[in-house]
Amino acid sequence: MSRCPLDACLRLPTIEVPLLVPAAAPLLFALARRHALPDPEDFAYQVLSRVVQERDCWFRSELPARAWVCGLAMQVAQMHARPASA
Repeated sequence: MSRCPLDACLRLPTIEVPLLVPAAAPLLFALARRHALPDPEDFAYQVLSRVVQERDCWFRSELPARAWVCGLAMQVAQMHARPASA
Protein backbone atom coordinates (compact mmCIF):
# COMPACT_ATOMS: atom_id res chain seq x y z
CA MET A 1 0.00 0.00 0.00
CA SER A 2 1.18 3.50 -0.78
CA ARG A 3 2.45 5.83 1.92
CA CYS A 4 1.08 8.85 0.07
CA PRO A 5 -2.30 9.85 1.54
CA LEU A 6 -3.39 11.31 -1.81
CA ASP A 7 -2.65 8.03 -3.54
CA ALA A 8 -4.59 6.13 -0.89
CA CYS A 9 -7.59 8.48 -1.25
CA LEU A 10 -7.66 8.24 -5.03
CA ARG A 11 -7.43 4.45 -5.00
CA LEU A 12 -10.59 4.04 -2.92
CA PRO A 13 -13.56 2.68 -4.89
CA THR A 14 -15.35 5.99 -4.28
CA ILE A 15 -13.56 9.21 -3.40
CA GLU A 16 -14.17 10.06 0.24
CA VAL A 17 -14.07 13.87 0.35
CA PRO A 18 -13.58 13.97 4.17
CA LEU A 19 -10.35 11.98 3.62
CA LEU A 20 -9.29 13.78 0.44
CA VAL A 21 -9.45 17.33 1.82
CA PRO A 22 -6.92 16.88 4.67
CA ALA A 23 -4.70 14.77 2.41
CA ALA A 24 -4.56 17.44 -0.31
CA ALA A 25 -4.94 20.70 1.64
CA PRO A 26 -1.29 21.20 2.72
CA LEU A 27 -0.09 20.79 -0.86
CA LEU A 28 -2.81 23.01 -2.33
CA PHE A 29 -2.40 25.81 0.19
CA ALA A 30 1.38 25.75 -0.29
CA LEU A 31 0.88 26.08 -4.05
CA ALA A 32 -1.62 28.91 -3.52
CA ARG A 33 0.96 30.75 -1.39
CA ARG A 34 3.70 30.07 -3.94
CA HIS A 35 1.57 31.62 -6.69
CA ALA A 36 0.30 34.43 -4.45
CA LEU A 37 -3.30 33.57 -5.28
CA PRO A 38 -5.81 35.96 -3.69
CA ASP A 39 -8.30 33.26 -2.61
CA PRO A 40 -6.52 30.06 -1.52
CA GLU A 41 -9.77 28.44 -0.36
CA ASP A 42 -11.41 28.90 -3.77
CA PHE A 43 -8.26 27.60 -5.45
CA ALA A 44 -8.25 24.48 -3.26
CA TYR A 45 -11.98 23.95 -3.91
CA GLN A 46 -11.51 24.20 -7.68
CA VAL A 47 -8.58 21.78 -7.68
CA LEU A 48 -10.40 19.29 -5.45
CA SER A 49 -13.47 19.51 -7.69
CA ARG A 50 -11.32 18.62 -10.68
CA VAL A 51 -9.68 15.78 -8.75
CA VAL A 52 -13.10 14.29 -8.03
CA GLN A 53 -14.39 14.82 -11.58
CA GLU A 54 -11.26 13.64 -13.39
CA ARG A 55 -10.01 10.80 -11.18
CA ASP A 56 -10.32 8.29 -14.03
CA CYS A 57 -7.67 10.31 -15.89
CA TRP A 58 -5.30 9.74 -12.98
CA PHE A 59 -5.62 5.97 -13.31
CA ARG A 60 -4.84 6.17 -17.03
CA SER A 61 -1.92 8.57 -16.51
CA GLU A 62 -0.04 6.15 -14.22
CA LEU A 63 1.47 9.22 -12.49
CA PRO A 64 1.99 9.37 -8.75
CA ALA A 65 -1.11 10.95 -7.21
CA ARG A 66 0.82 13.92 -5.85
CA ALA A 67 2.29 14.73 -9.28
CA TRP A 68 -1.12 14.45 -10.95
CA VAL A 69 -2.78 16.71 -8.36
CA CYS A 70 0.08 19.21 -8.77
CA GLY A 71 -0.55 19.23 -12.52
CA LEU A 72 -4.24 19.98 -12.00
CA ALA A 73 -3.33 22.64 -9.45
CA MET A 74 -0.94 24.30 -11.88
CA GLN A 75 -3.69 24.43 -14.53
CA VAL A 76 -6.08 26.03 -12.04
CA ALA A 77 -3.37 28.47 -10.85
CA GLN A 78 -2.73 29.54 -14.44
CA MET A 79 -6.44 30.18 -14.92
CA HIS A 80 -6.47 32.30 -11.75
CA ALA A 81 -3.44 34.28 -12.92
CA ARG A 82 -4.99 35.26 -16.25
CA PRO A 83 -6.56 38.72 -16.32
CA ALA A 84 -10.32 38.70 -16.74
CA SER A 85 -11.59 39.60 -20.21
CA ALA A 86 -13.29 42.96 -20.52
